[in-house]
This record gives sequence, structure tokens and C-alpha cells, in this order.
Amino acid sequence: MAMRTFRELLRDLDNRRRLGDLAPVVLLGAGASVESGIEAMDGLFKLANCANFTEFVDYIETRNASERYRLLADFLQTRDPAVVTPGYQALASLCAAKFFDIVLTTNLDPLMDDALAAAQLWRRDYLLMVNGVLRPDRLEPLLRSQRPRVKVLKLHGDLFHRFMAWTPQEMDTYLSDIAMPLQYALRGRDVLVVGHSLRDDRIRELVLETGGAVWYVGPGAVPDRIAGLERLRAVVGPELTFESVFPMMADALGVSYEIPAATRAESRAEMPLAPEPAQRAIGEDHAATVDDFLNSVVSIAAGDGVPRMTGFVLSNPRVIVTDGWDLNVRALQPGPITIVGTGGRQFKSRVLQHHTVHPFGPLVLEVPAELAAAGLHLNPQAPETAMVVQTAVAAGDRVGISSGAVTNAAEQSIPIDPIGPVAHLIELKLAIAPGSSGAPVTDAAFGTRGFIVAGSTDPDRPVSYMYPASRWADLLRDEIP
Repeated sequence: MAMRTFRELLRDLDNRRRLGDLAPVVLLGAGASVESGIEAMDGLFKLANCANFTEFVDYIETRNASERYRLLADFLQTRDPAVVTPGYQALASLCAAKFFDIVLTTNLDPLMDDALAAAQLWRRDYLLMVNGVLRPDRLEPLLRSQRPRVKVLKLHGDLFHRFMAWTPQEMDTYLSDIAMPLQYALRGRDVLVVGHSLRDDRIRELVLETGGAVWYVGPGAVPDRIAGLERLRAVVGPELTFESVFPMMADALGVSYEIPAATRAESRAEMPLAPEPAQRAIGEDHAATVDDFLNSVVSIAAGDGVPRMTGFVLSNPRVIVTDGWDLNVRALQPGPITIVGTGGRQFKSRVLQHHTVHPFGPLVLEVPAELAAAGLHLNPQAPETAMVVQTAVAAGDRVGISSGAVTNAAEQSIPIDPIGPVAHLIELKLAIAPGSSGAPVTDAAFGTRGFIVAGSTDPDRPVSYMYPASRWADLLRDEIP
């Protein structure tokens, strides 16, 4: 066992996303639900008029699925189902922001499901899988698939599917049926354990069989049953409860997890009815989730198909924008220009305009008709100092998302080799790498505030510079039909 600090865990998570390494698989247990308002087992015993777990097992195993549901429907929800707790809000938002992609939970309640909906993940972005309902042979291909990106697997069943494992024999059978496909699907993956003691032999075997590191996070001491594990990374402290861990993660990693006010209404009856969706004109739809954001970022190559730089699709005007530095433009010659989208699909494009009023352009390209990306909305407002920003890179050795902040919102003149001093640049605390040139810099709402033009490749001292949208937005609006 190796002791780690919470700060080291945060840095590991941030590096994984920035470098494109696999995220750890999250394992949740009863501790997560109890902290979120679900009563503990003592309350369940009282509900069934049982003195202990043995009596409860005798009681529940004689009830069929519908009887169990009617008995437990209220017990397995919070006192106010309309309220999503901060712990689940933050976890769902971290999933949306691509810090996690697989969540395993032994809980039967709908708390994680509600949190994903509150975080405004589209149905295409996440998949809810219920063990006992899903065919075991479908488990491995679904967990390994790229889309939907986020998967939640309920290991012991689900309240609303009326398929729940309560007795030790039922729990053992549930996990026996999926042990092999889970082992194949999660092989080599690290696991982050929060709110679970790993007391259950089957669950502990499942975690250990992945072969990766096990990050155990909790408020108490590491249980003796896993303390001798060489692959264990223990992050413990009295403050590290479920309802604290994920909000602290989100705050430190720059992920907003505040849910809409309507979701926090005192009850569903008080929530206003959603208005009828209005008809939208072409170009008004734009990226609303991290997955939309990633699909709107492309790499740009010359006729040889080798990505040279990053660009991004705007929703209105619907064009591709990238860094128009002269050497970048020369690298795309001779044409035709190739756009590489999500999944490596290639499309042909052409230059619409190359603005040379500034050393970095922008260079404006045509969006291929076959490229089905929502596009980013353009926000030409000047950024504020300390504003949280993010970028996505599609070319080079380090593709993926990087989060940071505006170091100084004042425009500066920065010496850029081999150009010399370049005016109107804004400094960011944001890690980049070769291939980042032209990558969009967006705010929390995915509004494009500029694009990357230069920076340091040192991840320990991340400094980069963007050419702000306030300097080039009017060029696009005035000249692109």
C-alpha cells in the first residue's frame, strides 16, 4: 500500500485527461447513498420489522419482485427526489467533463441516474446498464464502445427495473453471471473506490482482477482486508466523505456542478412545465456538452492526410476557424485540405478566407457537408482574469482536453519566435503541446473566447497564449454569408 494525498489524486486525474490516458473506473457503494439521504440498513430492518440482517434475509427472500418494489420504493429514494445532492451533482459533472467514463455502483437507488440528467448529458452521451436485465454477453462490447461515452453499471440491479439483489446468495449470483465479461472489459483499468468498504468478496475480486492500481478514498482508515495490496493508493482523511470528495474534485479541476434552479425546486409538483421547444434556424444549435465540444474540434491536414494543427467548427457562421500563421498556411499547401473529425473520418475542405491583419489570422475554412458537428457558439466578449477556460486539441501527440484559467485578461505584446513581438495576445494558465495551434479556448458554457497560438510545453509551468475572439469575430460576421 502506498499513501497518497488528495492533491496527488487530483493531479493524476488532470494528467489522464490532458494526455488522453484512460480514466479510472469509479466504484460506489452504500456509503454514497447513505450520505445522500438514503437511510442505512438499520432503517431497512425497522421497515421490515426485523431485528437484524439475518431476519431481513429470511423476510425479503419470500417476496417477489413487485412486492419488493412496493416495499422499498420510498426507502430507496431521498426524502425529496427532486433534489440532487452536491456529491452526485459533482460526480455527474466530472463524467460530463471527461474525467470519468465508467461508474460501477452496488446501489439500487436512482441517485446517479437523476444526477446525470441534471448535468444535462444527452441520452446519446451516457448509457445506464442494469445487471440482471442486460444480457451478460452484451456487457463487454458496450463497456468497450466509444459511444455512449459514459456508462453506469448497476451491479446489484435497480429499483425501477424491479430487479434487485438483496440476499448474499442473490448478490453472489448476480456478480457470478457477469464476472467474465467484466474482467475482459475492465482489464488493465485503474479503479477509484469511494463509499465502498470492499468487504464483499465478489466486489473485491472484481476490483483486483482489473490488474490496475486501486485508489481507495475515504474518511477512515484503510480496511485490513486490502491494506496489504501493493497496487493500493490510499487517500484518507476525515473530510473525504462521498458528499465532499467529488465537489472538492470538481472545484479543484475547474468543473462547474451547479444544477439548474428548476431541478432544485422543493418538489416536482412545484417545478414549472418546460416550454414547448421553439423552431431553430440552421446554425442556432451549438455545443452544449463536452461530447458536443469534442465533436466540434477537428484536426487539419494537407493532401497527405497528416494532421498539422487543430481547428474548430463554429455554429454561426458555420465555418472552421484555425490559426492563420503564415507557416501554418504554407503547411497546408499544396491542397486539397483534409479535415479529420471524430473517429478519424476524413473530409475535403477549402480555404474561404485568410485574414492577415494579425500574424495569427484567423484562417477560415469551409465546413464539409458530411461533417455532422453541432459547432461552438462565438462569444466575442473580453474574458476576465481568473476565468476558467478549457481547450481541446485534435492534432499532435497530446490530443484531448486541457483545463486552466485566464492568467491576465489584459492584452499583451508577446515575443514569439521566429516572428518577434506580437500584439493583442492574452495569457492563460493552460497546458498545451505541439499541434495545439488553432485549438479553441472556451468558457464554461462552451462559448469560444479565442484560439491557441503559442505557449510552453512544460506541464509543470503551463503558460499559453490565445488570440481573443473580440479581435476577429467581426471579420467572420461581416464577410461570411
